[in-house]
Amino acid sequence: MDVLRVLAVLVAALFVLGAPGLPTVLALRLRPLTALAVVTPVSAVLIAASAELGHLLSIPWTVLSPLVLGLVLGGLLWSAGIGRRRSRHTHRAGAPEPVAQDADAAHDAAGATSPSPTATATTTVTGVPGTVLGRALATRRGRAATILLGLAIGGGYILLRALDMMGGLFRVNQTYDNVFHLNAVRHILRHGDSSAWTVGGMTALPGNESYYPALWHQTVSLVVQLSGQEIILASNVVMLLLGALVWPLTLMALVRTGTSAGPAGWMAAGALAGVTAAFPMSMMSWGILLPYLFSLTMMPLVLMLIVHLVGLAPAGEQRLGGRQLVMLLPAVCGAVALAHPQGVFVALVICVPVLGWATFAAAGDLLRRRHRDGRRLVALGALTTVAVVVALDGWHRFRPPLSSAVWEPNATLLQALGQTVSLAPNATPPWLPLGVVVVVLTIAVLIGSRSRWLVIVFVAAGAMSVATRATPVGDLRYLLTGNWYSDNNRITVMLATAAVPLLAVGLDVLLRWAARLLPVLRGSAGAVLAVALCLAIIAVGYFSTSTEVSRTYLEREWRSDDLLSDDERALLLMLPEVVPEDAVIATNAWNGSSLAYAISDRQVLNIYMGFQAEPEVHLLNAELDDAATNPEVCDAADELHVDYALDFGPKELHGRSATYTGLNEISETGAAEVVLQVGDAKLLRMLPCRGTDGSMNG
Repeated sequence: MDVLRVLAVLVAALFVLGAPGLPTVLALRLRPLTALAVVTPVSAVLIAASAELGHLLSIPWTVLSPLVLGLVLGGLLWSAGIGRRRSRHTHRAGAPEPVAQDADAAHDAAGATSPSPTATATTTVTGVPGTVLGRALATRRGRAATILLGLAIGGGYILLRALDMMGGLFRVNQTYDNVFHLNAVRHILRHGDSSAWTVGGMTALPGNESYYPALWHQTVSLVVQLSGQEIILASNVVMLLLGALVWPLTLMALVRTGTSAGPAGWMAAGALAGVTAAFPMSMMSWGILLPYLFSLTMMPLVLMLIVHLVGLAPAGEQRLGGRQLVMLLPAVCGAVALAHPQGVFVALVICVPVLGWATFAAAGDLLRRRHRDGRRLVALGALTTVAVVVALDGWHRFRPPLSSAVWEPNATLLQALGQTVSLAPNATPPWLPLGVVVVVLTIAVLIGSRSRWLVIVFVAAGAMSVATRATPVGDLRYLLTGNWYSDNNRITVMLATAAVPLLAVGLDVLLRWAARLLPVLRGSAGAVLAVALCLAIIAVGYFSTSTEVSRTYLEREWRSDDLLSDDERALLLMLPEVVPEDAVIATNAWNGSSLAYAISDRQVLNIYMGFQAEPEVHLLNAELDDAATNPEVCDAADELHVDYALDFGPKELHGRSATYTGLNEISETGAAEVVLQVGDAKLLRMLPCRGTDGSMNG
């Protein structure tokens, strides 16, 4: 039975993440890997847009909304011929070109002498043409097999590690934010409205609704609708799909279309997707920052599109056309921003340096007289200037207040450098073997690849990693890290977006060199060696001390009972049989009882730890146990239709205890009676009480 439930959710999740965007992707006529990678962000944008349109037009929230919108958009693009392919060697007449058109010259101008032209789809796994394996990889099946192999290794590794961390697909993450995320999905389903303002109004008084990035909750709500299964299972499956499928695909698309790597590089980009425990593993547990996870899994595509925009992507049939870029840039960037606004700041950190690099390369190109026309330099210079100005303005304008930047450094400068180079997660020790691998492959990229901009991206992400780990509390720390609340966990995870492509391209370079020295590696032995090296690098990361420290912490976030014990969850699953649909249950979000909203589909008095509420709510939280003796409390319970209460004991999240005193002794004061109990978890029914007018309520 559980297998069928999981299968139903899996099919529904794949449909929601892919079907809305499929018509648009088909209309753009993208290459297969690029199409697979971008279909999720395109679907995500359509989900968010249809949610707001449905809110404005009072259309009930169902999967039909994004599907219809996607069909309309895809039809318009198809009829307009936006994605009509250019020839294999020339761009279609009239199509806008990227800003910088000579990628090879740009790379040569920016650094060391480049090697011979880099591998394309017609090369072997090690980048040397003219072998049986090379001819096999020149076919669609050969290229597909290479990509599927990378996905299987990297995605499979992430999936196994995540399931081991969680302890099962039906587990509840025991963290603060999870109460909001699970209950927000129920809020959407109950209201039939998934607007970001509807989700933002869940914890606010009427009229005080605010925007909340709701793309995660909108997506999961559709999966729940389609599958008919519980919110917890749907949330976990979507999380795993993003980490084990979408993330490796976006990395491979970046390396395939945006770098000079051959098939070994494409495969390695997917295979090494989980090489650092910093991402996606940490965002699958800590927080739990599911919207941020959603945003960062799409981040490689932002980098891919910027690289194409400025002409740093190698020429060839994989390069995106101007019209494709015009459509994909706002879609992908919009999806990243809608999933979590802090993804915008991550994009600025890793993409603005690429613009600067391209401008520098164009200037060097002009000085060396490789191009006598300076229009490319002017265009790049203008684009970079605008990007820097907008980035600086947005950096200051949208930075949270200083009071929210509460996270402090946890390493010395030297430790932070070691942690960064060895890709160690936050607050974990550096690991020399992985650091050596990173340094060696970085040097290989600098010497042997035309995609040296990857090093600049890694330096930028690494600088932020060092800053958040080691910069003392003060104005400088707030300036650099305040956009993420100075949260070390949120900032250090951006390393993965920069590091994995760098490692993949570096490995491709080493294999190409090895194949030139040892001809035997030009055949199947080269492919075996590529896989073996990927597995070896994964093993170096897996057996690191930083991974072990991180694993212990992350497992606790799933396997403890800090938020919800097995007995408490069992009681919540039984509530629909006892509590009427229109009843309100007095709960305490700090001890997990408020998850009755998400799990039991029953209205609760307190949906989340932080909320706005009427004075009567606060009165009941403090004195509900006095309902039998205090007429004002009796009136408040009657006015708010509080007929039941959950007593999950004094233990609360983050070491707190008995926050809502009105629930602590409710079964002992005569205000309520126990009607259901599992272990120490109790459901109580409020007893009739006398109000201020002397009449009996209840």
